[in-house]
Amino acid sequence: MKCVIAVAALVAIAAGACNKDITVSSQADINTVNACTKFQGDVTIDGHEKGIAGLGALSMDNIQQITGDLIIQNLYGLQTVSLGQLNSTGSLKILNNTNVYKVAIPKLASVTDFQVITNPNLKELTYSNITTVNNFQIIDTYVSSLGAFSASSVANIEVLSNTQLSALDFSAVKKTSGYINIANNGRASNITFSQLTQVGGNVSFGNAATLDISKLGSVSDDFSLYQNSFKNLSAPALQTAKKSITLSQNLFSAISFPQITEIGSSLDIINNTNFKSISSSTFPKLKSVPGSVIINGSLDNVTFPSLTTVDGQVQLDGAGKMSCDDAAKSFANVDSLNLECNLRVISDGNDDSSDDSTNESGSGGSTSKKSSASHTSIAAVLGGVVAIVAACL
Repeated sequence: MKCVIAVAALVAIAAGACNKDITVSSQADINTVNACTKFQGDVTIDGHEKGIAGLGALSMDNIQQITGDLIIQNLYGLQTVSLGQLNSTGSLKILNNTNVYKVAIPKLASVTDFQVITNPNLKELTYSNITTVNNFQIIDTYVSSLGAFSASSVANIEVLSNTQLSALDFSAVKKTSGYINIANNGRASNITFSQLTQVGGNVSFGNAATLDISKLGSVSDDFSLYQNSFKNLSAPALQTAKKSITLSQNLFSAISFPQITEIGSSLDIINNTNFKSISSSTFPKLKSVPGSVIINGSLDNVTFPSLTTVDGQVQLDGAGKMSCDDAAKSFANVDSLNLECNLRVISDGNDDSSDDSTNESGSGGSTSKKSSASHTSIAAVLGGVVAIVAACL
C-alpha cells in the first residue's frame, strides 16, 4: 500500500494535482488529494450540487499539510472521517454532516479556523494538541470530551450546544483578540480559563457548573453570565469592563468583583433567585456607571460604597427585606440620582403587602395604607347584598 501511495504521489505531483483548488466529485479525487504529502490549495468535499454524494467513510491518512482550507460538509451519509497524518491546514470546516459519529485528526496542531458545526451525532472528535488556532468553534455535536488545547493566544472561542460535553479546559489561553461564547453544553460542565487575563471582545458563559476566570483583568465588550448553577461568582482580578455587565437567571448566592472601578455601559443583575444581597464587598471600588443600573430579584440589601455616578436610571424591582427608603439611602452618594423603585417588603418570609403594609415605588417611595376597618365595612356590604339576593330567590 505504501508503494501504491508513493507512485500515486509522484503521478499527482507530476500532473500538478497538489497545487490547485479542488472540489471533490469522486473517490478518485479523494485518492488524488491523499497522494499528496503537501497540498497547496483548498479541498472542498461537499455533498451538494457538483460535489460527491453517498460517501460513507472519508479516509485521507497520507496527507500531512494543506495550505488552503479543508471543507467537509453536507455529507448526510458520512459516518467516519480519518485524517491520520494531517498536522496543519488553513481552515478546517466540518459542517452539517448529520450522521457522522467519528472524526479522527490525531496529529493536528496548527489550524487557522477550527469549525466543527452541526454534526449532531458526532460522539468521537479526536485531536491531540492544538497549539496554533485563530477561531475555535464546536457547535451542536454529541461529543463528551475535547482534545488538548495549548494555544495561549486566539481570536475567538465558541463552544455551544454540545449536550454531553462536561469538561472545557482552556487553561492555556492567556488572551483573545475577539470573543468567548460558551453555553448550553453538559449540565455539569466545568469551564476553566485559569490563565486568561484579557478578552478583546465580549465574554458570555452560560449553563456552567463551575467557572474559573480568576486572572481575567479586562474585557473590551460585554461581560455576560446566564443560567449558571455554581454558587459563588468570583472575578477577583477584573478591573475593566468596557461595556455592560449582565448577570441573569443564575443560581449563585454570592458575587465578588473586588477590583472593578468603572463599567463602560450598564450593570444588569436580573432574576438570580438565590442572590439577595449586594454587600459592601460585592462591588467595593465601583465608582461610575455611564449607563443604567437594573437590579431585579429578592433584595435584602443593596450597597455600593464607592458609587458616585450613574448617568442612566437606577431601577430596582422585586421583593425582599429592602424598602425603597432603604434604596434611596443606599444611593445617596450618587449625583443627580434618577431612581425608579418598585420594591415589595417581605419580613420573615411573610408578604407584608397585605393589611397594614407599605407598598413603595418611585424615587423616594410612595406609600398607601389600607385599614382593617375599610375591609370590614366592604365585607359587611357584600354580605348584605348576598342576603337580599337569597331572600328574593
